[in-house]
Amino acid sequence: MLKSVILDIIANISVLTTASYIFVKLIPKKKSFELTIKELLLMIGIAGLTSFMLMLFAIDLPDKVLLDLRHIILILWIYYFGNKFTLPLVLLMSMLRFLIGVNHVSIRTAIVYLLLGLFLPIIRNKLIKYVNNEYRVLVILNGICVSVVAVHLYFLYYDLLLIIFIYIPFLILSSFVVIMVTAFIEDLLKTRSLYLNEQEHAQMDYLTGLYNMRKFNKKWQIIQLDKKIETTALMMIDIDYFKWINDNYGHADGNFILRQLATILKVEAPDSELVYRIGGEEFCLILNNFPFVKQQQLAEKIRMSVAEQSFLLENGNSIQITISIGFAASVKNKDMKKLFRLADRCLYMAKNQGRNKVIGKMLENE
Repeated sequence: MLKSVILDIIANISVLTTASYIFVKLIPKKKSFELTIKELLLMIGIAGLTSFMLMLFAIDLPDKVLLDLRHIILILWIYYFGNKFTLPLVLLMSMLRFLIGVNHVSIRTAIVYLLLGLFLPIIRNKLIKYVNNEYRVLVILNGICVSVVAVHLYFLYYDLLLIIFIYIPFLILSSFVVIMVTAFIEDLLKTRSLYLNEQEHAQMDYLTGLYNMRKFNKKWQIIQLDKKIETTALMMIDIDYFKWINDNYGHADGNFILRQLATILKVEAPDSELVYRIGGEEFCLILNNFPFVKQQQLAEKIRMSVAEQSFLLENGNSIQITISIGFAASVKNKDMKKLFRLADRCLYMAKNQGRNKVIGKMLENE
């Protein structure tokens, strides 16, 4: 008997740990933790399957009562997702309990889980406000669940000593498992976050905080396949006489000016995520679904903003700088190489015609 109980406990812990790993792997590799409805429904399905697996390895008590750790699934769900889809989850868990057997115990258990699904999110929100430690919050939620289960068992058996005998070991065990599984999940999430940070840093220009050429190439591949984007343009921006600035003021001031220009471009660009530093003093903007006239107007606005701006030096003085802009636009043809070459040619023309100019052209042979 004791051997069977120990094996069931080990099986429950193994199932929960495996399910936790699958949950984290299902979360999209993005910085935001927001999930789509489709992703949430998939997770509900896996949570339901996990609860069923836990019931298969439950400790059998008199009157067909199953004692397992399936309430931990509900606790973790509520802790990480709040009240999102909690009711569908508890309904699914209750329905799966009926597959083991439909009787007065399974019906009462279903009612208990529905009540927990309704009230635990409210309790969780209150606890987060006053309890700073996440593990304490989870242990308190576990204690509430185990206490409700104990009350449920008392009204089945009406034996206080038996309930205490079951309650105390179950509370200690489940609290330990909650802490262990949560630590496992947090470790996976931390590793995932570090991976995303490293991935983002590999695509960022360390000096300006803008995306670099690698990110630019990846983004353009996405744009080429996106049928919603009909009109696109590539705007190349180069600081005039930047070598002279470096030679006369030093590279530290040159870098300081690059950072200030990057800020202006992020403010002026329709989408700050589509601003890139692709070379020493060269920047690039991608404009999607913008008419050619508006592209010209935006380029001229950026040129004027830079010309009118006083750029600070590290010693507190300021200087004026200008930029040259060349851009290439296309209505149908989203060939990056052709647009890049045409924009670069327009930039070269702007510099040859005296700098501080904007020259843009439509890509021919559309």
